[in-house]
Amino acid sequence: MLRLAFTPRWMGFLALVLLLATVFVGLSYWQLNRAQHKNDAISSQDIETVKDFNEVVQAQVPQPGLVADQRVTLTGHYLPDAQVVVTGRYHDGTEGFWVVTMFAPDGATIGEDAQLTGAEADETRPIAIPVVRGWVENEEAAMNSRAKDGAVEMTARLGPIEGPESTEGLPAGQVRTVSTSQLVNLFDVYTYSGYLFPEQDTGPGASAAADGLTRVDLNADESGGFDLQSGVYALEWLFFAGFAFYIWWRLLRDAYLAQQRAAAGKTVDYVVVKPAGASRPGQDAQPQQHPTKDTDGH
Repeated sequence: MLRLAFTPRWMGFLALVLLLATVFVGLSYWQLNRAQHKNDAISSQDIETVKDFNEVVQAQVPQPGLVADQRVTLTGHYLPDAQVVVTGRYHDGTEGFWVVTMFAPDGATIGEDAQLTGAEADETRPIAIPVVRGWVENEEAAMNSRAKDGAVEMTARLGPIEGPESTEGLPAGQVRTVSTSQLVNLFDVYTYSGYLFPEQDTGPGASAAADGLTRVDLNADESGGFDLQSGVYALEWLFFAGFAFYIWWRLLRDAYLAQQRAAAGKTVDYVVVKPAGASRPGQDAQPQQHPTKDTDGH
């Protein structure tokens, strides 16, 4: 089979396979690089420059991926009664709770692409965004914490919204994720596809990291890391590269076997038939005499 592999036809086929495999490996490397540096595109948008909140996001429309981790400044006030406690949150390795309160930004607007119909189109409904006011280990302390009334001036970082999870088995007022699709069912507000991690808040209603709460920081680098989806794509491209070599080998093997079968079909087999009585070496075979009849029957 090796001799067949080095024929011009199969060497040309192998060259094509090598070219395809090189492309596949290159695509795998590209996907792996994306998986390891998924925040590079975001970092290039200068997310550390503080921008006006209302210029970055609008309510009731999807949040562009490039605004995740963006630092923003805004004014407004908390809605103390619109609050949830998020379970299973860790701080320095200790499990505890997030206290998340809805915050009504001044000058907030609903996005032009928002589709509001019927009861949803309520101009009196407030626009609010979830704010992680802090972390606390004690459940009772988390449940009893309340934001203050009054104006607030805040610098915060935007975080991407989380997917909803069932609240079955949890006490009233507790959730497992910061999901706006769940929060709008709890509170009569318009909201955003994101939430805020306060870095600093001032004013009469300032309530971040208050009443024993520990500030929760969203670090842009820590929020990135390895992108599993791109990693899976990288493995798929490597599989395609290996599969290309397998196809070449399988076709070569089939061609070789077909060649062997064709050669076997042209071979003439010679069968030596021993005369009767020549079963032992050195013994001459005696021709056997068969009686014949005359033409006249004698």
